[in-house]
Amino acid sequence: MSDKTELPPKMRFMAQKAPPKPKPRPQDPIEQEFWNRCQDGHLYFQRCSDCGTFRHLPRYMCAKCGSPEFSWERSTGKGMLFSWTVTHQALHPAFAADIPFVAALVELEEGVRMATRLINCDHESLRLDLPVELTFEPVGDDFHLPVFRPCEE
Repeated sequence: MSDKTELPPKMRFMAQKAPPKPKPRPQDPIEQEFWNRCQDGHLYFQRCSDCGTFRHLPRYMCAKCGSPEFSWERSTGKGMLFSWTVTHQALHPAFAADIPFVAALVELEEGVRMATRLINCDHESLRLDLPVELTFEPVGDDFHLPVFRPCEE
């Protein structure tokens, strides 16, 4: 290298400021409603008004009975770790500082499963049915993303 300030290609990303983390970009009003409701610091799921089944991802009809009638119900925010993987490669530059991170599938007390991140956990202590609880991660100044952490004993 002729210029001492030039970094090798593999080190250039460390010298750059990370871009902001992307926010969800819903394509449907019912999906937008889910994200809007998350901004109050609570998690909400649709509940069928006919059969009482909770559902996630948000949709227009109940998968169990076919009813289009529903209400938004506040979740307890408690659940169990259903599945996970420890991710060692950032597929977006905004997540480079977070690796390795845990991509998880959480089964909530309401019976729905949600893809999320598991934070503040020792990767060696991960196990099926690990009790987890909801928290929110700020993304920028105006958005809060639901994530989970192990329940405090």
